[in-house]
Amino acid sequence: MQIRPSFLFAVILGAGLANFHPAHAVDLLQSYRQALDQDATYQAARAEAAATREVLPQARAQLMPNLSASLVRGKNQTDSTTPGLFSPQHNSYEYLSSNYNLILRQPLYRKYSFALYQQAEYQVAGAEAALDKSLQDLLVRLCSTYFEALMASDTLALVQSQKEAYSSQLQAAKRSFAAGQGTRTDIDDAQARYDMILAQELVARQDFSYTRRQIEVITNSPTGELAVLDPLRMELIGPVPDKAEEWISRGEEVNAELRAMHANVEAARKEVEKARAGHMPTVDFYLQRGKSDSENNTSINAHYLTSQAGLQINIPLFAGGQVVSQARQALANLDKYRQQHEARRREIGEQIRKEFQNVTEGVFKVRALEQAERSADQAVFSNQKGFQAGVRSQVDILNAQQQRMTARRDLAQARYMYVVARIKLQALVGSLGEDEIQRVNSWLTTKGTSSNFGLVSGRESQDYLVSDMLRSSRTLP
Repeated sequence: MQIRPSFLFAVILGAGLANFHPAHAVDLLQSYRQALDQDATYQAARAEAAATREVLPQARAQLMPNLSASLVRGKNQTDSTTPGLFSPQHNSYEYLSSNYNLILRQPLYRKYSFALYQQAEYQVAGAEAALDKSLQDLLVRLCSTYFEALMASDTLALVQSQKEAYSSQLQAAKRSFAAGQGTRTDIDDAQARYDMILAQELVARQDFSYTRRQIEVITNSPTGELAVLDPLRMELIGPVPDKAEEWISRGEEVNAELRAMHANVEAARKEVEKARAGHMPTVDFYLQRGKSDSENNTSINAHYLTSQAGLQINIPLFAGGQVVSQARQALANLDKYRQQHEARRREIGEQIRKEFQNVTEGVFKVRALEQAERSADQAVFSNQKGFQAGVRSQVDILNAQQQRMTARRDLAQARYMYVVARIKLQALVGSLGEDEIQRVNSWLTTKGTSSNFGLVSGRESQDYLVSDMLRSSRTLP
């Protein structure tokens, strides 16, 4: 059988197109900047922080001078009856009255207001820390979703490549059987693997579409081609410093969530002071200037101009036990916030230790799987040569190809897990920002010169396909 040049050209052209990526692929840094403006969860956190910041000027206002004015003007009618010598005398008259007051009041001592202001400061500090945590969460969500999308893309490419290899092996098994050189078992085994890979392709396509939509949800923009991870650019290094305890100590000091919870504890402490302030007196200084005309029916047409300055002291004596109850309630809430902070501190310490180990072990795992991939490539090559020499079967080649696909998939997954673990570790210690995103982004490439999932390009797998087809054609009469 002669292989037509046009057929070979189509196969080789397909191999080139399989590796083609548009030059204008979206990278991680671009996605991050879009997410800052478009992610609804982060925008809600920004709005919440802006609303919380207003409690500080509101609390400060309770300590500032208060100036108020009151104006009253009315029409009055009086009917009076007075005893007379022979009979009661009835009089009825109308008059206009007015009263104008200007009052300046300056709080001098209000324990409740002082505690309220200090509580507002902690509330604002907690809101800023919560906003910082929301940003860290956004970065982790985006990076995790981005690399999950790359992993889904790699998996789909691997499955499609394996499907082509299985299809080639199935056709070759059929031709060998027709030529009397193969067995029915070879055909059945190749057919079973091909059917299974078709099902895997459906799952991989669904995962591919889902992960892309997840990025669209965060960035609120269509997701096209993504910049892919270049293993040659990737910095495969362990955490610095290399002791988990140092990372945990640092996380306990600067972790955004712990800072927010610590601020909540201090705000709850001030709530206790506010509750106890119900027993404390208040002292205000005031100035008052007032003018009144015809204040009552005994001073019609009389005009008064009054100025007053003084101190006003209010002393609570008994409130039915309300103040004591509120203080007990505030103390209970304070203990609750303390325990929540302690529990979360321990959990975050364990999370830091876990991600520290993931980064450390990820370095060794990636290097081990790189060697496993090279060994799997060699196994495929050796089995193909063995098949040509008659010492290996079609099943041996299929098994070797399956092992290579598994090694490539595991390697790609290990690389992405290492990157995500590194990002999570930085987020837990509060040092994840645009600088780290730029560093990770420098590991990506928009050039379609190599496959996402391994050191062996997609063209090589296509070359295997071409060689299999050429070899299989020689078995036909």
